[in-house]
Amino acid sequence: MKKKRKYRSITKRSYSAKNNKLYIIIFSCIIIFIIGVLFIKLGIDERKNVEPEYTYTKEKSSNYEVLLKPNDFYETTSLPSNLYYASRSIDNFNINFKYDFKGSKETNLSCSYNVTAELIGYANDKSGQSKEVWSRTFDIAQNKDIQQSYIKEFSIEQDAIINYETYNNLVHSYEEKYGISIDAILKVRLNVFLNLLDFNKKEAEDYIELDIPINSTVTNVEERYENKIIDSIGLQSKNLNTKEAVYYIAGTVFALGAIAIAIINIRKSKIEETLEDMYEKNINKILKYYGDLIVTVDNNPDLSNLQALNITTLDDLIDVAEQNKAVIIRYEELKEDKSHLYVIVDKYAYIYEVTADELK
Repeated sequence: MKKKRKYRSITKRSYSAKNNKLYIIIFSCIIIFIIGVLFIKLGIDERKNVEPEYTYTKEKSSNYEVLLKPNDFYETTSLPSNLYYASRSIDNFNINFKYDFKGSKETNLSCSYNVTAELIGYANDKSGQSKEVWSRTFDIAQNKDIQQSYIKEFSIEQDAIINYETYNNLVHSYEEKYGISIDAILKVRLNVFLNLLDFNKKEAEDYIELDIPINSTVTNVEERYENKIIDSIGLQSKNLNTKEAVYYIAGTVFALGAIAIAIINIRKSKIEETLEDMYEKNINKILKYYGDLIVTVDNNPDLSNLQALNITTLDDLIDVAEQNKAVIIRYEELKEDKSHLYVIVDKYAYIYEVTADELK
């Protein structure tokens, strides 16, 4: 039994050593793979690391005051912005739009702008959803151009006067004419059209929009625009430079190499582990059933003066030992995962080899 415990201890240490070696290899492959990914990322960053050739900022603002009709309720003739107002008290909305453009350098550009008011009517369908049923656009300020030239910045300041009662009366006329009730909104917009000629870039229509609900009770003004927009134009080379190429090649080699090494070692480990397990299963089975006949030795027996006879089945070796009342001598070769079983009778040595192959 002592010999049996010794064998199992040695096998366990061998198996653990192989596992530790595999873990070290896998961990190293992970580190190499991460290094490869970092190299590829450096290549991507190098591609992105291009200073914009031109940057520009657009700042927008709007202000207004509400002029009142003659009345006995308000002490002033106007009200400031950002309040709610009784619709029937309003005479005009006096609106002031401001649009500032600043570029990083002088460039050739053209710009035009105007002010429009779009009246949109909404009605509810059978499901209760609001649908647009009518719209009409009004020109408030005619189109104006900023002279094309090499400039770094420009500003637009434009006033617009909105007669609230005019649009309110128009909405009521529509309702009376068609016998429906609608919700109406007046969208007052400063429309800006900008072309950056040096970069062959035509900007989408920009705007400052204020929405004013049109109804018979209370109204207000809602801002519908971004106050500040920053944009840029960057020109990038389509060809890889040397630095990018080095990053991409090194990253790919490291990443793919790490994956290949990991796969090869995992497969190799599985094969080795399977052979070792099969051998251990075979030898443990023999020790379990025939342990009382077996003596394990550390040195391979000297058979030089004996006639060696190879036995093809384990049962035949057991029969020889039992018939001659002899012990079975076991010598194990751990590095090759196999054991030699000997039965020595007179001048004959009967030999059976235990490996990972199926027992016979």
